[in-house]
Amino acid sequence: MKHFLKTTVTLLTAALLCAALMTGCTRLTEAKDNTPSTTGTPSAAGEFGVYVKLERDDVASLYIHGGSFSKVCENADGSPLKAGEWIYTGEDIKEIRKNAIHAGLKLVDCPIRHLGTEKAQELYLAIQNYLADNGVEMRFNTECENIILEEEGCKGVLLKDGDSLLPVYADEVVIGTGRRGADWLEKLCAEHHIAHKPGTVDIGVRVECRNEVMEKVNKVLYESKLIGYPKPWKNKVRTFCQNPGGFVAQENYDNDLAVVNGHSFKEKKSPNTNLAILVSHNFTEPFNQPIAYAQKVGELTNMLGAGHIMVQRYGDILDGKRTWAKELAQSNVKPTLKDAVAGDITAAMPYRAMTNIIEFIKMLDMVVPGFAANETLLYSPELKFYSNKVKMDENLDTNIQGLHCLGDSSGWTRGLMMASVMGVLMGRKLAEKEGC
Repeated sequence: MKHFLKTTVTLLTAALLCAALMTGCTRLTEAKDNTPSTTGTPSAAGEFGVYVKLERDDVASLYIHGGSFSKVCENADGSPLKAGEWIYTGEDIKEIRKNAIHAGLKLVDCPIRHLGTEKAQELYLAIQNYLADNGVEMRFNTECENIILEEEGCKGVLLKDGDSLLPVYADEVVIGTGRRGADWLEKLCAEHHIAHKPGTVDIGVRVECRNEVMEKVNKVLYESKLIGYPKPWKNKVRTFCQNPGGFVAQENYDNDLAVVNGHSFKEKKSPNTNLAILVSHNFTEPFNQPIAYAQKVGELTNMLGAGHIMVQRYGDILDGKRTWAKELAQSNVKPTLKDAVAGDITAAMPYRAMTNIIEFIKMLDMVVPGFAANETLLYSPELKFYSNKVKMDENLDTNIQGLHCLGDSSGWTRGLMMASVMGVLMGRKLAEKEGC
């Protein structure tokens, strides 16, 4: 059997492979037309509530006419925005934060740049081609059966090669399988005594409403990151992955588990905005299978929807009734996920999670009036599998020599941006070991 000798072998899904290498894929609000000044400073339409176009890369000297500009936007790698890019600033952000505080919510104000789903694909392909041109071997549609352990630590991985196993040896092994591989990694940790602990699992819904309702938030923040602890249990509930003018989408996990997600394209737009509302679940002893718990919730929802994503109007939930396809057809909010099945998501969603979601929506309505409208749509299930938290030191070393974990499957990140940063850190650590 042929042995492949590698210095480092990395187990990554295609998505996380790209995410781990992306250092500047944040989101930035779309710019208004604004004529730059000729003074070498950013242009501005007024003192407050303006889009500022950078004329120079020297953003440290930014100012706005009539007042100071205290917040400089940076890329994820710490580099400043480049000349020709735009920043929104103004009193609108303060108003949104004030309303959030009044509602008992915390606004996480983070300047973002929107890449767009279709543009991201172009970037991913460019990264893939760059790696391939520089001698990196990538194997898609290839399963990793296990890791190779010897007395001195991890020495490689076992790949499925038809009916046989192909060993691939390496000095360093990095596991970054993404949320989809969290269950596999959890089983691996238990089998090989990789130090870990049960972490958080997120169970929730994807909410969809008209763009008009979210107009101010979309304009000012693009993505509103709000956190709350609604009564009676005060579990952490948060918004996640907001897509102005976006589309609700279905993604499939192992064992045909269908979960809901959202996309936002740069060019193609819908009349709706969608975002996730996620309830964080932290379980206590003796229970130690949070991923399996979330999967069961998803399987039950899939069963009720005959394998499809289910959708229900918010008003119908409050009225204690299911939603019918005829009612959806008559609503102002048309589902962007066309094959979603109208039904009753409360029949599958745990009572505690559903109550948290309803109360959180009421709180959001104080920040975004109209969000808790009867016609607002809730899709289920939205599940985030990153509950197994691998114990690692500052060098991202596990208790197994030569074995490292990163990304959402490690339990240390929540989404592409954080996974990207962790991937960059991992790369730097390995480069230091190699003396690069």
